[in-house]
Amino acid sequence: MKLRERSLFDVGGGAVIALCGLLVALQSLAYPLGQVTRMGPGYFPLMAGILLCLLGTLVALFTNEVEKTSETTRIKAAIAVFAAILVWALLLDRFGMIPATVALVLIAAFAHPKPNPRRVIITAVALPLLGWGLFIQGLGLPVAAFSW
Repeated sequence: MKLRERSLFDVGGGAVIALCGLLVALQSLAYPLGQVTRMGPGYFPLMAGILLCLLGTLVALFTNEVEKTSETTRIKAAIAVFAAILVWALLLDRFGMIPATVALVLIAAFAHPKPNPRRVIITAVALPLLGWGLFIQGLGLPVAAFSW
């Protein structure tokens, strides 16, 4: 059986995410947990930490094979991700959460050397709707979905 070469960045990144999740979960134990129907201040951080730990472990275990990328490609990807976050922050108050998130997805898609249009469209539709449902409707954050 031939072991495939794994990306050190993916394994390391997953391990860091899992470690952060573990630290959050351990720190949350210092607060009362409460019950499912009446959550205490430590309940949400505990669940978030456990979920983060599981996701980080999955990232570390199921990494892609190492791809040979040039330094230019890596710099372009970093610039695309940074620009996407910056544009989202600038557009959030002016246009609302949904248009800002769509812009974030479209700009961040350029971080991949060959973006898949179908995946980009699905993400550009699903992510803003999930953000609206979770943050605006669910948590009641004072952010407009659309602001013209």
